[in-house]
Amino acid sequence: MKPKRMAAALIFTGIFIASNLYTMLPLQAQIAELYHLSDSQASLSSSMFIFPYAIGLFFFGMLADKLPHKKVLLTGMASLAVVTVLVGLMPTYWLFIVLRALQGILAASFAPTAFAYSFEHFHGKTQAFVIAMINTGFLIAGIFGQMIAVELARFGSYRSVFFGFFILYGICFLFMKQSLVPSKPKPFQTLFSLSPILSFFQFRPLQKLYGIAFFLLFTVMMFYGSFEWMIARGEIDIPFSLQSFRMIGLVGIIPAFFAGPLQQRFGAPFVLGFGLLTLTIGFSLPLLALHTWTLLIASILMIASTSITIPMVILLVGQFSQHSRASAVSIYSFTLLTGASIGSIAASLIPLPTILLTTAILFMGLAFISFRMGGGIKKSTLSK
Repeated sequence: MKPKRMAAALIFTGIFIASNLYTMLPLQAQIAELYHLSDSQASLSSSMFIFPYAIGLFFFGMLADKLPHKKVLLTGMASLAVVTVLVGLMPTYWLFIVLRALQGILAASFAPTAFAYSFEHFHGKTQAFVIAMINTGFLIAGIFGQMIAVELARFGSYRSVFFGFFILYGICFLFMKQSLVPSKPKPFQTLFSLSPILSFFQFRPLQKLYGIAFFLLFTVMMFYGSFEWMIARGEIDIPFSLQSFRMIGLVGIIPAFFAGPLQQRFGAPFVLGFGLLTLTIGFSLPLLALHTWTLLIASILMIASTSITIPMVILLVGQFSQHSRASAVSIYSFTLLTGASIGSIAASLIPLPTILLTTAILFMGLAFISFRMGGGIKKSTLSK
C-alpha cells in the first residue's frame, strides 16, 4: 500500500505544480484591465514564472543530487506555499511580478527531485508507470491549470487563484509528508558543481536524448499555436471551440497508462522510437487532406506520442546518468521548456502545412536515432 500512496502523492502534487505554468493565461486580459497594462506587460504574469522555473530546474537538480530527496521536496513545497499566498497579497503589479519569479524558482524544486526520488524508490514497470503518470499530470495541467484558475477567479479576482493554490499546496505538503518514505542519507559534498553538467553535454547518448526532448513540447506548442492563428485569420472553421479541440486531444494520454508494461516488454529505446513515429503518422494525415477531422486525429496522435515519449526519455536519461540523475533530469526539463518557449514563438511565423511536413520528417529521423540507441544502454553509462 505504501508504494501506491507514494506514487499518488507525487502524481497529485505534480499536477498542481505544473498547473501554475498555465493559471495566468486565461486571466491576462483581467490583469491588463485592472492595472491598465498593455498586452505584452500583462503576459509577464506568465513568462516571469516560466523562465525562472526553467532556471530553477538547474539549481534544484544539483541540490537533489546532494541532499535527501524527501527533505528537498518538503522544504520546497513549504516555501512555495508561503510565497504563493504572498503573491496574492502584493499591492502593485510589479511587486506581483517579482514574487511570481520567486514562485517559479521554488516550483522547480519538484520535478527533478520527484524523478530522482522515483528512480531511488520504484523499480521495473512500477518505476516506468510512476514517471509516466507524473508526466501525464504535467500534460493534464495544461488544460486543468486554466480551468481551475477561471473557477477560483470567480470568487473575487486573480488574487483568489493564489489563495486557492496556497491551500492546495498545503494539502500537497501534508500528503507527501505522510506518504513518502525518507530518502537514503548522502555523504556531504560540495552542493553546487558544474562538472556533472558539463560532462552531460559531452556524453553522446545524453546529447541525443536532450536533442529529442527539445522537439517534444516544441512541436505541441507550435502545432496548437499555428492552428489558433489559422482560426484567427479565418483560414479554417471548426465546429467547436479551440479549448474543446485541445480537450479532445487529451484522449491521447491513454498510452501513458501502459508505459510500464511496454517498457518492460520492448525496452525504452524501442517504445521511444515507436512513439516518435506515431507523431509522424498523425501529421501525415492532414498533409493528405487538411481539414478539421484530420487535424483532430493529428492532435490526438501528437498527445499520444508526447505522453509515451517523455517518460521514455526520462527513463533513458536516468539509465545513462546513474550517479547524477537529478542534475541530468533538470537539464532535460530545461531543454523541454526551452523547446516549448521557442515553439510558441515559431507558431506565429510558420504556416501550419509547413509545420506538419517538416515535423513529420524530423520525427522520422529522431525515431531512427532512438532505435539505434537500444544496443548502447548496457555498454555505456555516465560515471562521475
